[in-house]
Parts: sequence; structure tokens; C-alpha cells
Amino acid sequence: MTEPGALLDDLRTLRQRVRADRRGYAFPLLLFGGLILVAPVLYVQKPLPEPESDGWTAYADPGPFPQFVPSAEFEHAWLIGWYWMLVIVGGLAATGWWYRRRALRLGVETNVAVSFAAAGAALLGLLFGPDTLQRVVSGDDYWPSLYSTPAINLPILFGSAALSAVLFAWAFRPQRSDPARAVGVFFATLLAMLSFSSLCVYLRFGFIGLMVIAVALIVLAWWERSVLLGVVATLFTAASVPANHSLWYWNFPSVFGDLGWAAGLDEQLRVFQTLLVPGLVLVVGGAVAALTRRSDRR
Repeated sequence: MTEPGALLDDLRTLRQRVRADRRGYAFPLLLFGGLILVAPVLYVQKPLPEPESDGWTAYADPGPFPQFVPSAEFEHAWLIGWYWMLVIVGGLAATGWWYRRRALRLGVETNVAVSFAAAGAALLGLLFGPDTLQRVVSGDDYWPSLYSTPAINLPILFGSAALSAVLFAWAFRPQRSDPARAVGVFFATLLAMLSFSSLCVYLRFGFIGLMVIAVALIVLAWWERSVLLGVVATLFTAASVPANHSLWYWNFPSVFGDLGWAAGLDEQLRVFQTLLVPGLVLVVGGAVAALTRRSDRR
């Protein structure tokens, strides 16, 4: 007859193995981290005007996604915008394929639809929301920008974010019916888009793609109940903030400059310094996640 202690040990081992099989976030961490570190290759700076010229250079066409293009002039600004859109949409699609492939191979599935919905809300809010929000709030062309009126914009940002979180929590309660859940998710997503639209007002450096990825990782960490992924997502979010907005004139290029690695007028190097820390956070986190999963399987 099998001892109860042995049964408990076997059950604990089985649960640990299932948990290790279920968690496949090492792949999206390595994928997004690698794509972020490769991005500076596209930021080829336009040549400076000749000394005898009038100092004027034509603006590069930012394409349909100017929010992804920094204020500095680059040769292929439209390509930069399309690249970040491909990173977000293609990265999420590859993540969905990866989890589905694991589910078919291991028989343990993780539903990433919630993370996709959150990332979609963030993307739509950051791309199309700020101008619409400005027009709705101001009503005319003479109203100050929301950037210069935080007393108006910040309540919209934090209020809509709080209401969105409450609605999402309400919608995903186990006893909620499918129609009620659908309605709750719909309005929670609209409020999330409003919050991201308000947030985008302060994101001036052209790296809002990092914030969309951060949102997807935070929601995925909550959905998977993973402490490791939660830590990585939090660190990545913290590194993405100075990449998009100078905190009291502090950003990564200024830190590297203080350490003796100044970018000067080299805008491509400044982009590399800006994206280096967020990219490394994901790559290192993905490597640790892969090693941890292998250890758990053993």
C-alpha cells in the first residue's frame, strides 16, 4: 500500500511539472528583447547640412505611425514606424502561435487572449487617442495642450485606469455570465484605451512601442501567476518610462554620458543607449525563465 506521504510527493511533483509546462513566456521575452536590441540599426541619422548651406533640411516622412518616430531626423523614418508596428503585431502573433504549439504538444494550454486584448487597447489608445482626446476636451484650437494642463489630463489618466481595472475584475469573476462578461470587457477596454490616450500625451521620444509590450507582459504575468515574469515586466516597465519621457531631465543617454560614454550628436548611438537597458532586461529575463523551466522539469 502506498504511503500518503509518497502520494503527496508525487502529486507535488506532478503539479510542479504541469506548472513548468504551462509557462512558456521565455520565448516572448527573448523575442521582444532581441527585436528591441536590433531596432537601432534602422535609426540612420540624416547628414548634417553643409557649412555653406542655409542649415535647412527637409523633414523625413514619418509614414502612418509618427508616434513611433523620435523627434530627431532619420533617413527612413517611415521604416522605423512600420518596424515598431511589426514588432508589436508580429511579436504578439508569434507569441500566440508559440503558446498554441505548446498546447498541442504538451496538452497544457495558457490563454493569452487577455494579454492580447490589453496590448490591443494600449496600441489603439496610444496611436489614435491623444489627438481625439485633445479635441474632445478642448473643443477649439485655442485650448492649451493636455501636456501643459496636468490638472485635467492626470485625473482622466488615473481615473479611467482605475475604472478599467474594476470593470475587468468584475467581468472575470467566475460566476459572471458570458453576455455580462463580454459587455464588461468591452467597456473596460474602452476605458483602458482612454487611459493610454492620456498617457501618450507625455510620451515624446518615439518609443511608445515599449509601453505596449510592457502592458502585454504585465497582464500575462498576472494571468500566469508568475512571480518571475512579474518582476521582469515591472523592471521592463520601469526602464521604458525614461525611454519615453525624461524624468527631471534624466534618461539613459545622460546616465551613460555621466559614465564616460557620451553620444554627442550621434543620434543612432543615443537610440542604442535608450533601448539597451529595456532590451537586456527582457533577454536576461527570458534566459533565466528558460533555465528555471529546465530545472523545474528535472
